[in-house]
Amino acid sequence: MSIGLPGSEALLDEALLAELERARRQGLGRSALEECAPDGWTAEQVGEALARLAGAGSAVVWNRRWYAIRFTDWRVGQLQQLDGGDALVRTGERGEAGYFIRRRDLKNGRDGDTVLIRPSKPRKGRPRNDLPRATLVKVLERGLRSVVGTLELGDSGRRGTRWLIPFDHKLSLDLIVPEERGEEPLEEQFVEVEVSSQSRPGAGPWRGRIREVLGDPRTPGVDVQVVLRHFQIPEEFPAAVTVAADELPEDPEPDDWRNRSDFRDEITVTIDGQTARDFDDAISVRKRKNGGYLLAVHIADVSHYVDEGSALDLEAYRRGTSVYFPERAVPMLPERLSNGLCSLRPEVPRLTLSALLEISAGGEVVRRRFANSVIRSRRRLTYSEVRRLLEEPAPGDAAEYGEVLPMLETAHELMRVLNRNRIERGSIDFDLPQGNVILDTDGVTVGVRPADRTAAHRMIEEFMIAANEAVSAELVGHELPALHRVHDPPARDDLFELRQILKGLAIDLSGDLDNLHPSALQEVLQQVAGRPEEPFVSTLVLRSLRQALYAPESRGHYALAARYYAHFTSPIRRYPDLLVHRQLKALLAGRDAADDPTLLGARVAAIGERCSFTERRAERAERIILQWKLVRLLADRLGEAFVGRVTGIQPFGIFVQLVDFYVDGLVPIRTLGDDFYVFDEAQHTLTGKEHGRVFRLGDEVRVILSEVDERRRSLNLRIEGIEEPPLRPRRRPRYPSERSRSRRPRSRR
Repeated sequence: MSIGLPGSEALLDEALLAELERARRQGLGRSALEECAPDGWTAEQVGEALARLAGAGSAVVWNRRWYAIRFTDWRVGQLQQLDGGDALVRTGERGEAGYFIRRRDLKNGRDGDTVLIRPSKPRKGRPRNDLPRATLVKVLERGLRSVVGTLELGDSGRRGTRWLIPFDHKLSLDLIVPEERGEEPLEEQFVEVEVSSQSRPGAGPWRGRIREVLGDPRTPGVDVQVVLRHFQIPEEFPAAVTVAADELPEDPEPDDWRNRSDFRDEITVTIDGQTARDFDDAISVRKRKNGGYLLAVHIADVSHYVDEGSALDLEAYRRGTSVYFPERAVPMLPERLSNGLCSLRPEVPRLTLSALLEISAGGEVVRRRFANSVIRSRRRLTYSEVRRLLEEPAPGDAAEYGEVLPMLETAHELMRVLNRNRIERGSIDFDLPQGNVILDTDGVTVGVRPADRTAAHRMIEEFMIAANEAVSAELVGHELPALHRVHDPPARDDLFELRQILKGLAIDLSGDLDNLHPSALQEVLQQVAGRPEEPFVSTLVLRSLRQALYAPESRGHYALAARYYAHFTSPIRRYPDLLVHRQLKALLAGRDAADDPTLLGARVAAIGERCSFTERRAERAERIILQWKLVRLLADRLGEAFVGRVTGIQPFGIFVQLVDFYVDGLVPIRTLGDDFYVFDEAQHTLTGKEHGRVFRLGDEVRVILSEVDERRRSLNLRIEGIEEPPLRPRRRPRYPSERSRSRRPRSRR
């Protein structure tokens, strides 16, 4: 058993759980578990493993004995508190609510905790669709050890009494932060607060102390710090990692490329965004005499410098992925690697792992080969530069770019061939509208520009997809364990809902929903291509699909209509790619699955789960920052009119995306004062009973920006030409968190 390697903790978890299951209802004490743990694991590591098993709901400790949860009458889940103080316990594989707990049975549990519960006996007369009741037995793991938010004085205004208003507005938590002696006033500033327990269950609000002052949200960069702390994304590298990075050379030396395929004389280029700083992929394309193509995709050989189990490797595994914000990136690896030694900069030799693909004139990969290699990029090109060269050639281009120019023209030709072949097999090609914020020199958001998806972007996309498919097929063919990028078919219920919505838009989704080929969804997108509702329908189709993830088994990629798929092309910024590189290099060295049993089973699965989690965390963080910046950009434009498109309809209002800003706002139904509107759940419409006006998904509307709530990072809108009815008196807030929120101004700078 390999100890200290990424994912190896899962092997210990698996061994301990097997012992507990053998003990059944007898359970085992901590000392017995330490004795039966595999050789090499310390008592401290056994304790950490038991904590993981408890947090996952697989095991529980009671009266100093550990039990496998499936041999007990208890259940384990995550607590979600409701507005009234009651709670749900989410116990399903996908986090579905399984039980309901009354407020009086919550003891000292709070939102986000992992809890042990005892299901109650079913009561006669309880509706079938009602969740079964349960009582809380004990808190296994605190979900909130720290909370990010702002401070606000209590109702009395007394100095020293402050409530924390969480950054996550959905978090139901009443928390007092006592003022410490000599402390500067911190109202209006974001802070990270360490949460302590109540003195006893039901003893009133929680208490906490300030761990870090993050600053005023109007100061550029503070928003990123807030989001990093909120999602607990590591920022600073540990000293051991920095030392390990500093010990690496600045450039590879001639001895490093011994026994490598030498492609330094090939016409190779990198193509990235204007502001990109790490260049981990390069391409080279040649036309063959038989009409086919030779495509070389060269990827930075990060694994040459990052040994498995090293400080660099374990930190990369902990982070899982780089995180990208408009003004900065939080890299997975130190910049000495990501922006230096492993960045394929022009005119310097770099070590790479290359996928060499022979492609027919029809776009089929007829032969694949892989090699440890060394390259020298001829030029660092940008997407906009390549687009201009291909679509708006100038007389001086040939002299300036030399042999690079005809290579790009051949690459453009191959891109069209690959894209046509992929679409013919049923792959879904999304082209969603997205916006990039524009920052001034001080880091303040001053505008939005549409994110381009040019021929240059498509070129790199097609080549990377081809390389990823080829690598996955190679590893599967040699039965080598690896992490594959899996995208399972959509659920029938999601497809049924999509079909009903599309029917209201006069768009047909044909086919068997239990076994729907992706080409059916592709046909839907083709039906709306070029129409105003195309972006909206593309978003609908995307929402109907499952989320892709990393898994040890190759189950295919539904959206790409690909039988095999793995992430291979970005080892600088994604840990799964680094793992795939190691396995591919093991294959090139002549090793097979039997030679490396430590990568089998639970370890690869654990790495996949971790990387899927860090990917989702990064996506949420990036999305929240973008939303926050866009909301702040619009805060000074109250009362202005905008063109929008209806993206969602609910009983409480209409969601509208502002066309020029790529941000959603809500038109509350209470603001529709010209009629009484009725919600049709099946058709996703709001219809006025008296005048018959109908709001449908995809409708273009003109809206007025009426309210900006920076705390919730949301916009309230109203339909132009419809006056709001008089406001009803607001009810008195029941809880401190509600009270403090209600007193804050909604529109701020």
